[in-house]
Amino acid sequence: MAGAPVVDLYDTLPEELRGRIAVLGRDHWRRANAGVPRVADSWCPTRPLMLGPEAHALVGAVADRAAGLALDACLRRAGTAGELLDALSMPLEQFPLLDPAQPLTERLLTSLRADVMVERGVPKVVELNIDGAIGGAIEADLIAAQFHQVYADLLPGGPDGPAGPLRTPPSAVDAFFAELVSFLGLADGSCLLVPVFREDGLDSLADLDDFISFLAPMGERGKAHGVSVVGYPLDRLTLDDRQRLRAGEQIADGVFRLFMPVEQAGAGLDALDRALRAGTVGMYTPEATSPVSDKRVLAWIWEDLPLLDPADREFVRRHIPHTTMARADALGEDRTSLVLKPGDGYGGAGVTLGRSVTGEEWRELLLAAAARGDHILQRVVDADLVTLEFAHDTTGEIRSAAVPCVLGPMMYGRELSGVYVRHATPRPGELINTHQGAASNSVLIVESPTVGR
Repeated sequence: MAGAPVVDLYDTLPEELRGRIAVLGRDHWRRANAGVPRVADSWCPTRPLMLGPEAHALVGAVADRAAGLALDACLRRAGTAGELLDALSMPLEQFPLLDPAQPLTERLLTSLRADVMVERGVPKVVELNIDGAIGGAIEADLIAAQFHQVYADLLPGGPDGPAGPLRTPPSAVDAFFAELVSFLGLADGSCLLVPVFREDGLDSLADLDDFISFLAPMGERGKAHGVSVVGYPLDRLTLDDRQRLRAGEQIADGVFRLFMPVEQAGAGLDALDRALRAGTVGMYTPEATSPVSDKRVLAWIWEDLPLLDPADREFVRRHIPHTTMARADALGEDRTSLVLKPGDGYGGAGVTLGRSVTGEEWRELLLAAAARGDHILQRVVDADLVTLEFAHDTTGEIRSAAVPCVLGPMMYGRELSGVYVRHATPRPGELINTHQGAASNSVLIVESPTVGR
């Protein structure tokens, strides 16, 4: 897929502008990163990534096409969610809210965040997250808006003035609500329930009250789309005598699912399950979206390469790193160029870079994964580095580091909005994951006619 190279444009900005941005970032990094969940002892970026409009659009287009190819690969093997589980050798018990008769259609691509790494300016889709629980919309909007506000006094005419070269992307939260309301068919005044749960990997979300506070910006935006957003503990949900889902005194018309159901067993999940099966409430997204996200589907795309038309074959070779099922005969390949991933894992759990372990450790891990049949091998992306400054959230120390980034274009209804960015920090570490200390960030769009000249 042709397009402008995806590069951070900070170094192309006029020198005076760069200097002001650097000073504002060092002075106001707490304000720019306020409200963003992170682990303790974190490093916070002092500026966002800066992309041109063509690069922003290309990242979204690549994510969308990869998702379409993933669904096509599933449809070559299954017609329903239950058949897809069979093709993946996954037990139905792993998906307690899934309807096995749910058809596999483009409707399941309603909510998507690809994990995109950039290599020599070319976006590479290393994972696809096709689910309501993808996360990142709040952070993408919050960080972009807060950095943009910090810069408000910097640009002639203010951030919305004609001379201002920086703008925020379309709101991911607004795009989410527009798609959710349409998907669930919610009427004005409907109650959208967000069941909250403990997220032990992030200190700021370990307390349910803090989690509900984190959702407050979503509640404010929900009003603009005609729905009342209610955060309520998942384990306290109940049913009334008409099989309607209750959150205290509130009756839910729709549910936004941020959680993995298999990890949240209990009376509240049972109540939600019964309401869904009774048809008294709809859920965004249905759990049938989850198996379409399985990383083994990327291996299917490569396996099916001869079946694709020439344009799609070229797309796969250019934008999806070579991916296969984990197999014993791969022991002869250079492990330093490979990464081993569980098909249905998330949060970086179980991911092993071949270069980070010894040859004997790699052998043991690969043979065990090949025997289970539920892992993939993927070529490591040699990611382009972006030089950023970071502030330590406790000491305020400022450090500079050149780091790899993962871009997460937020796609709702197959349309691009904001971009949730994760990247490494000055803290040593191989995996770019917020549960393991990576920083959350966002993107501002650079539209100055002077940039790049």
